[in-house]
Amino acid sequence: MNYPALGLLFYFFAAYGVIISVLSTIYLIWQRRINALIGAALATGVALITDIIISIFWSRPRPFISHPELVFPENVNISIHTSSFSSSHTYIAFAIATAIFLYGHKKLGVFLFAVAILVAISRIGVGLHYPSDVIGGALLGIASGIFSFLFVHKSQKYWKLEDVS
Repeated sequence: MNYPALGLLFYFFAAYGVIISVLSTIYLIWQRRINALIGAALATGVALITDIIISIFWSRPRPFISHPELVFPENVNISIHTSSFSSSHTYIAFAIATAIFLYGHKKLGVFLFAVAILVAISRIGVGLHYPSDVIGGALLGIASGIFSFLFVHKSQKYWKLEDVS
């Protein structure tokens, strides 16, 4: 069966869902939640560095390259030839959501976790990643978010900011 609305949803979140997560940091600036902003940025950076290290030692082709008979070429951007594991869109979305949630922004954090889940499912749905890629990305993002929260929380005594949440 063909579900065009679901396809559009997948394409939107696969391509632009992570932008929603990144733009949420504007809210943190507006609310003067600088520690949460630093935590979200650090979480993204830690996940990025870890992903680069993983990709040096393990590279797996994307599903649309390995299984072209299962994924229609018009569904994906064929110019994407990077490694499939792990999903960078997924780990960025989960890293930001985790850091923001841990800093006490529960409503925004829950919303961003929902966005992160939609990003992960959509990256599989359009043939850019295997399920293990997005699971790995989600775990990497959550771990990075927890690490950055703990690091920034312990380090905040070294700078003076009004926001100590």
